[in-house]
Amino acid sequence: MFKKMVLAILVVLSSFSSSANWVGGLGYINLSDKDDGLEINLSGITGSLSYKIDSNHNFYFMPEVRLATGISDDTITVFNVDVDIEMDRFIALSVRGQYELDNGVYLFAAPSYANIEFTVKASQDGQHASESDDSWELGFGGGVGYQFNESTSAEFIYEQYDGTDVLTLGVKVEF
Repeated sequence: MFKKMVLAILVVLSSFSSSANWVGGLGYINLSDKDDGLEINLSGITGSLSYKIDSNHNFYFMPEVRLATGISDDTITVFNVDVDIEMDRFIALSVRGQYELDNGVYLFAAPSYANIEFTVKASQDGQHASESDDSWELGFGGGVGYQFNESTSAEFIYEQYDGTDVLTLGVKVEF
């Protein structure tokens, strides 16, 4: 199912390739979740690709795909056992609505459909266990950005997926 969705998005986006409205990005992502007294924080590096569709009056629609991989894991203690949690992959598909102000600032909001794959490892008394899992969640987020020049901007994004907070700080380049 995921491969079909990505293929459909790529086909739609490739039909726009004659115009130079592509936006690529690179950033830092942090995922945090508090559940039953346990707090988990994972971070990673994320890349994005979107296409900017002008709908007049400084408002744009931007279909976007984001991919991330973990750069730091977290360890929690459950029943006196240290459990290591690692983010293997984060994928988000969204359609952003973006409004650009005249001073270079822009505001945006976007529903997203995201997948996170993670690995949980535990060991006690010489016994080791490891399990990988992933799940798809619907979420919503928004943010603010500042365009330094015609092609370069920086932005901050906050998203929420079923109790998981996702913060991203990144740089975008239009080409």
